[in-house]
Amino acid sequence: MRFGLDFGTSNTSLAVWDGATSTVLPLDPVAGAAMPTVLYVRRDGSTHVGRAAIEAYLADNRTRGPIRREYLPLGVKLTSSNPFQKPVEAMILTDVASPGRLFQALKTFLGDELDVRTNVFGEARGLEQLIAIVLGHVRERARELTGETPDEITIGRPVEYVGGPAAEARAVTRMRAAAEIAGFAAVRFAYEPVAAAHSADVARGLTLVFDFGGGTLDLAVVRRDDDGLRVLATAGRDIGGDRCTERLIDDAVAPRLGSRAEWGPKRLRLPAFIVNALHDWHALSALNEKPLLDALDDLVRAGAPRRELAALRDAIGLQLGYEIFLASDAAKIALSELRATILTYHRAAVDVDARVTRGRFERLVAALLEDTEAMLDGVVAKAGVATGEIGEVVTTGGSSAIPTFRALLASRFPRSTVRDAAAFTSVAAGLAMPGVQEAVAA
Repeated sequence: MRFGLDFGTSNTSLAVWDGATSTVLPLDPVAGAAMPTVLYVRRDGSTHVGRAAIEAYLADNRTRGPIRREYLPLGVKLTSSNPFQKPVEAMILTDVASPGRLFQALKTFLGDELDVRTNVFGEARGLEQLIAIVLGHVRERARELTGETPDEITIGRPVEYVGGPAAEARAVTRMRAAAEIAGFAAVRFAYEPVAAAHSADVARGLTLVFDFGGGTLDLAVVRRDDDGLRVLATAGRDIGGDRCTERLIDDAVAPRLGSRAEWGPKRLRLPAFIVNALHDWHALSALNEKPLLDALDDLVRAGAPRRELAALRDAIGLQLGYEIFLASDAAKIALSELRATILTYHRAAVDVDARVTRGRFERLVAALLEDTEAMLDGVVAKAGVATGEIGEVVTTGGSSAIPTFRALLASRFPRSTVRDAAAFTSVAAGLAMPGVQEAVAA
């Protein structure tokens, strides 16, 4: 058996090749083949991965109340540029009574230059150790589903890591180390859009693979001929569907939480750090501190709109950020089928019934669309071919269903056939297939 792992920013999937076919496994007992790439470590040391991690985090935090933070040492010495200044201990203001720590989008930190360990309830853990917990769960789940514990794995990687070659080297090294900690003896890597090209069984001639996920957009121009599949050019950027959802939250939800409210003769507004946190559920959760909640009450007494700030207070205090993100994401997805929908979310004082239209949404993501168009032009030029020579465009990733991005593909490649591969599982299926690495090497 050959195993292929798509360790994504938002979701992770696993496939197995039995010598004839590539089968995607139901990795998450609740979510199925697309397991949320989320890790939750409780104070007692127990760990949860995937949908179970999200549910455990929400259950533990819904009734907590305001967070109490204290300064604790990070275990890192910081050296001053002043040669007469002694190194100082780095400190962090942390939630000392947290029932657990939630880790999401771990993939995005693989290429970071800063390499430090984080204190997880008294135990220092690096990024590799945290990812290894997720990969260990994947390996055990593979054993449960196939009867075989994989010792070898082919892992997908984005085309480019933000930060250039140095970041890429760090990312690959860390991911390999995480896989080895999890028990994988042999680790291979392959580009994610190239894996999608394999599982999609692209036609003879030239194909553009458009892999648009939650965190990144990855492109590949490939050629299939009598000698097999060859990769002519690749490109990638941190343009993802989650950024589209954030635009929708800023426009349809955040105003109900006071983002555009003004009060008093000086037309006062909420501090920027609060407004900027409204579309990021991690950042919103981090605001759950008594001094800040008390400050919101003071603003109401000073004339700030009571209704909006009551909603904001409950969104922070009841840890509703993730649920708001899910509701907004569902509205975004609905707009792929409908011209208009209602983004609805009701809990405590948070009262949202916002009519959103596809036209409005497309204006919100216009800048991302322009970046995508530039990427498409760049990868075709890099491949040394003309746009009219592209015989087909293969799309994958959940965000590839967004109509305005599909319209862009149709306009840029009017002579090409546009077809869909499995949105959430084509990369994993291709990674498990033989030949995917050889195509990249060629």
